[in-house]
Amino acid sequence: MTDEFLSEGLRNNRYLKALRLPEQFDNQIEARLKEFDQRMVDAQPRLFDPDDSPGFNSNQSPSSGLALQRINHPMNGPDAPDGSQNLNVHLYWMEPNRYGRPDINGAVRAFGYKIKSADVDIDQEVQSATHNDGWSIETSENPYDNNITFYRHVSSVPEIKETEKTLVEHFKEFGEQYKA
Repeated sequence: MTDEFLSEGLRNNRYLKALRLPEQFDNQIEARLKEFDQRMVDAQPRLFDPDDSPGFNSNQSPSSGLALQRINHPMNGPDAPDGSQNLNVHLYWMEPNRYGRPDINGAVRAFGYKIKSADVDIDQEVQSATHNDGWSIETSENPYDNNITFYRHVSSVPEIKETEKTLVEHFKEFGEQYKA
């Protein structure tokens, strides 16, 4: 470290900017995930109670994976199964080998969804239909629980928008499987 490095950091507030970047990123991802969550709810409104509020979570050092931003939305609507199922929309940062993606250098940025606490047989049926019907969606066992996650690896906002559109259509078609 040199005096020049410290001087530039002081002049340009680099240290403060670096401290604020994670919060700014979390805020912007939270806003994007809230939009995604609402579109998913709109695709299957009878699975959700309009009075329920989703919860956002961000973690830069989870026990599994590298980082995460996610929203859990309780499924308490009139057609929801009994239990504690939640729609989980997320951006998970994962080691490529955890998602079976040796083609990716660095980290898988898995933008997707899952149904937490869903019946495993239903998850497997939806996963099978997703592959058989030619959806351009990846699936993986989830490192945080025993459910399947439906996702795409994303590298830009346009990719997030396209993935969101595809996943909403996917949930519109297969969300019926998760009804009571």
